[in-house]
Amino acid sequence: MSELKVHASACNDERMVHTDDLRSAFVARLRKGLAHAGVGDWGAGAYLASITGRTAKAASKWLNAESMPGRANMLKIAEELGVRSEWLQFGEGSMTGSANNKDKESNVIAADFSQKRARDGEIDIPHYDVRAAMGAGQVLPSDYIETIRHVTVSLEFLRGQGVSCTQPDNLGMITGFGESMNKTFTSGDPLIIDKGVTSVVTDGVYLFTLSGALFVKRLQIIPGGIRVISDNDAYPPYDITGADLKHLVIHARVLLAWRSQRL
Repeated sequence: MSELKVHASACNDERMVHTDDLRSAFVARLRKGLAHAGVGDWGAGAYLASITGRTAKAASKWLNAESMPGRANMLKIAEELGVRSEWLQFGEGSMTGSANNKDKESNVIAADFSQKRARDGEIDIPHYDVRAAMGAGQVLPSDYIETIRHVTVSLEFLRGQGVSCTQPDNLGMITGFGESMNKTFTSGDPLIIDKGVTSVVTDGVYLFTLSGALFVKRLQIIPGGIRVISDNDAYPPYDITGADLKHLVIHARVLLAWRSQRL
């Protein structure tokens, strides 16, 4: 009888190891898919939660190989990341493209959209995960649409624009939204930010949340507080002082706006 118990225990251990291996392999593919979509490790859990409707805790279990998404969520994640669901779930075939493209010759040169593509004298600026920055339970403005997920630019160009940052790795890309700053940028314009700036150290344009709402506005230091200024004169300025300052969270400083114009 004891021999049967030992054998059953060994089988269970073997199945557990096999399950752990499957989950670990899935996590490796998931992180590769996230990088392919321009999503870094920081904020990945909140990003997965936002696209599947699951809690951040559930998403963190996927990233820590504690569990795997169900089929429906697997399809949602694959679609959002731009990868094949068969590859994501089972590791079958290529990450992108058709299921059997590995067996066919092609004259198409695959583009490399990884963050390692920047050449000498260039810097790759990734998409900044605004959803993760705002935290769980917060809602993005209805007019926030991600127009550019990441961009590679010349360092010489940035220097020519007078752009300086805390360090290159802190640069990120977001999309401008709303009409309150339309003298400086219009809704939908790409903005380069420095996420190493988390306090108002000098007057400038900042990405911030106030009582859970997301804003991109000009902030000015005043005695005892911060003045919020919209470059559109239709929106009057207002001051944040006293106890209200604790509800102000600075996510980044806006360094550069690429204005779009229809021709």
